[in-house]
Amino acid sequence: MKTKLPLKTLIFFLGVNGLYAQSIDDFTSVTPVAPSAQFVIPLSHAFQKLAEVGDVLTEGGLFKPKPDFTGYVPIASSSANGYLSINSEDVPPPFGIGGGVMVFDINYNSTTKLWQTTKSQDLDFTAVGNTAANCSGTVTSWGTVITCEEASVPDTFPPIDGYNDLGWNIEINPATKTVVGKHYAMGNFAHENVTIHTNARTVYQGADSNPGYLYKFVADAAQDLSSGKLYVFKGLKNGIGSWILLDNSNQTEQNSTLTQSGPSDHDATIFNGIEDVEIGPDGMVYFAVKGEGTVYRFSDSDVLETSASTVTMETYVGGGASYNINDGSTITSVAWGNGNDNLAFDGDGNLWVLQDSGNNYIWVVKNGHSQAIPDVEIFGIAPIGSEPTGITFTPDYKYLFMSIQHPADTNIANQTDAGGQTVNFDKGTTLVIALSENLGNSLSVENKNFDGDFMVFPNPLGASRNLIIKGKPINNIKLYSVLGKMVLDYDYNKTHTVELNLKQFNSGIYFLKINEKTTSKLVIQ
Repeated sequence: MKTKLPLKTLIFFLGVNGLYAQSIDDFTSVTPVAPSAQFVIPLSHAFQKLAEVGDVLTEGGLFKPKPDFTGYVPIASSSANGYLSINSEDVPPPFGIGGGVMVFDINYNSTTKLWQTTKSQDLDFTAVGNTAANCSGTVTSWGTVITCEEASVPDTFPPIDGYNDLGWNIEINPATKTVVGKHYAMGNFAHENVTIHTNARTVYQGADSNPGYLYKFVADAAQDLSSGKLYVFKGLKNGIGSWILLDNSNQTEQNSTLTQSGPSDHDATIFNGIEDVEIGPDGMVYFAVKGEGTVYRFSDSDVLETSASTVTMETYVGGGASYNINDGSTITSVAWGNGNDNLAFDGDGNLWVLQDSGNNYIWVVKNGHSQAIPDVEIFGIAPIGSEPTGITFTPDYKYLFMSIQHPADTNIANQTDAGGQTVNFDKGTTLVIALSENLGNSLSVENKNFDGDFMVFPNPLGASRNLIIKGKPINNIKLYSVLGKMVLDYDYNKTHTVELNLKQFNSGIYFLKINEKTTSKLVIQ
């Protein structure tokens, strides 16, 4: 038996009646390293490729470049049937094809444990003067999607209607595949994302520019974002502030949101590129500032601004800090760095943070974290040249949807997804991620044929504890405990049959790995 570093990314919990993975946030951090051609996630999880740039859409056209916000919109609150709204952040011609939004009708097949697409369509925005640079957005509580234009361009292209061509929030209906409208009252600037309060009226958003500003929009009526009051934040980034009302009743005022916010007018607090804004389960508002490498959070004493509210703000994560990352064998101090971008909360109140520069980590800030008592993990590392974008969950929080944007076209990852597809990550790709037990049939407590290469039996392993492995030439066998500790490591010389006696191991769940690439679950009774 060799002594080697244990594998760090298998983590499951053994219940009274067997193996129970509690939720998607049950994982051991991956080792913090520089990006490679592969998409690195814990072995306890799996991914499935849903689409990639260049795929043919069922309703005509191709899957567009630079996939960004990947919003799952449930049908009747379902976690198995819904619409997947995917932004394209491409720029207008002649530099790109213009961006837009594609909607996929998707459903989960409980037999194959895979997601499937029944319809895919590129939406038509000509009725609102087209769209481009569609970055992030949000899913509304009333079943629509807000897609955000991350650029502000004057009224240059037809139709000449007095409104700036780009820099707006646009609402779409994924069920009907129609555009509800551009919401000019929400202001004009480089929109990255919005988040909507449960009152269906209050919206928090930020300008992804430097100078950038933090805004609050209060709609006149619930579920109608076409009119309302627009405010900008002024105050301390760690301390007290308030909202200042902007002029916002006509085209000129709505086109000049940034100018009104700036030093020559209201002199609002400057942030260096506000990326994403999310309301946490604690009711506080969290927002990522990429250029400052900080996620701030604040409380708002009156979300409807019926009286002058008090905003109390603080640094939540980042801000020049480093965090100890435990990959199961080594604890490494890792700088948060810059580039914190898309945010989303899971069902346990953990904040997922996608990083679009540096090492392109997918961070998970655990519920209860503070700068004084930090609790931060790294879930994944996006491939070379890319950034991880978009992120939403199904209502039951078992499935995470996201995209890999603009990876290096020289990547040859040769990764196999949960459905058996080979994925190279050499083009923009949209994915769904889940615990391995919830996606595909890669792990099973039944006798397992390793994709036709190997037979392992009996499984579960009974009192004799004699395990037999047969198949293609066997060069190495490793066994890991349920916590990811390597407990066995044997080398062989192209053997076709191996018999192992595992009497020295306690009853429980283990993971068997053959030739460094094929992993299956093993139950010792």
